[in-house]
Amino acid sequence: MTGRLDRAGPGPWLAAFALLGLPLCLILAVLVPLGQVADESAHLLRAVALLDGQAVGHRETVTYSDGVARPAAGVTVDPAWEAVGRGRPPAPDKVPVPDPMPAPGRTAFLPLYTIGTYFPGFYVPAALGLGAARALGLGHAEAALLGRLADVAAYGALGLAALALARRGRALLFGVLVLPMSLSLAASFNQDGLMIATCALAAALLTGEERWRRRLAALLVALVVLAKPPYAAIAAMLLVPLPPRFWTNAVFWRRVAVAVLAVLPGVVWILYVTTRIATPVPRLAYEAGPLWTGPRPAQFLGTDTLAQARILLDRPALLLTLPAQCLFAAKRALTLAAGAIGIFGWIDRPLPAAVYAAWGAGLVGLVLLCGRSLRLRRADLALLGTAALVTAWLVALSQYLSWTGVGEARIDGPQGRYFLPLVPMLVLAVAPRPDASSRPEAATGLRWALLVGTAVAALDLVVVPLATARMF
Repeated sequence: MTGRLDRAGPGPWLAAFALLGLPLCLILAVLVPLGQVADESAHLLRAVALLDGQAVGHRETVTYSDGVARPAAGVTVDPAWEAVGRGRPPAPDKVPVPDPMPAPGRTAFLPLYTIGTYFPGFYVPAALGLGAARALGLGHAEAALLGRLADVAAYGALGLAALALARRGRALLFGVLVLPMSLSLAASFNQDGLMIATCALAAALLTGEERWRRRLAALLVALVVLAKPPYAAIAAMLLVPLPPRFWTNAVFWRRVAVAVLAVLPGVVWILYVTTRIATPVPRLAYEAGPLWTGPRPAQFLGTDTLAQARILLDRPALLLTLPAQCLFAAKRALTLAAGAIGIFGWIDRPLPAAVYAAWGAGLVGLVLLCGRSLRLRRADLALLGTAALVTAWLVALSQYLSWTGVGEARIDGPQGRYFLPLVPMLVLAVAPRPDASSRPEAATGLRWALLVGTAVAALDLVVVPLATARMF
């Protein structure tokens, strides 16, 4: 039915992505200095280490600039890679750094902390790009660019596949894929770009009911959960569409079993890295925050997951209030929304106001234009909306446990980009109206949705490179 509404099929959306989204992605890969995408330097080192056979980080004891020796999770590579990917000079007066910094030319241990514990799956394309550069005898800077371009190619392949295989919801998938933030991440070593595209492809596959689609979608969901276990609730997309009286339906329970199998590897992985690899993130000595209920003075030299967990267990209401303040306070919510559209650099280089205004207007226009041809599946929306909220809650709590200073009264760390992988599954909460194929205004609405989407993407293709050139 959707095909009759949009007689051109996926062709226009594929062309728009190839002509507007991917060129901006390539421009950002070349234009943005290495290390000026969030956490890119550490992700680059993971790709280099993977090329050398280090699938995950390991622990070593490191002496820092404050004179304290601490255990750290990291990898062993040539420090020249750290130097070429360093976005900004170290600031030992703010954050302790290894002292002395290892000299380039010989392999040395480099701390990566939480990034050292990530599953290596999404680093494979960049590692292949770096391997090709090594075979060609290129220098570090040229090799890093080739690694970025390999990630762009992987993102493009996943995005094109998602738009080609989707049977509905292409407008939403296209929007997520061409967001400036998504394209910026895709044009870097940060694994979040490929995670967003993988979630889009999983959702696109589930718009059809063929068995191969569901099996491949389950594998993609498993890969995302392996990369970041707090995203486990996105496995809810494997349960829809919910059949009538689903709690007694054998099909539903088979889907539940598949969803559990998709999540299980991520659970095993997080248990392994937590017990064998993960270490606190170092901080200069600080006094515990106001939520600390233990004896004082209480000085800490880094994050402390167990201490944070004790605070939450002593005051269970914080399990709800802290994430709620982080996610839904008006000022914070606006910051997260802007970050989801695009804040470059180290989340300190906003885009021009026109970009945010265009995306806000485009979202409203998309809802109005597509509403005539689509209906909400309320049960599916309730399930997927709950899954999105649970994921956001888990992400916020994970940031409190692993990144926020002990006893702080607010969660430090969540960014708008963390929630982009949740958007594609909302495609599964809508379906074509039964009478849509006989309503000319429905097809007109879909054509206008394509026009709005391409207009916003075209604006980005002009404005974002100019703004980026001024930023750096």
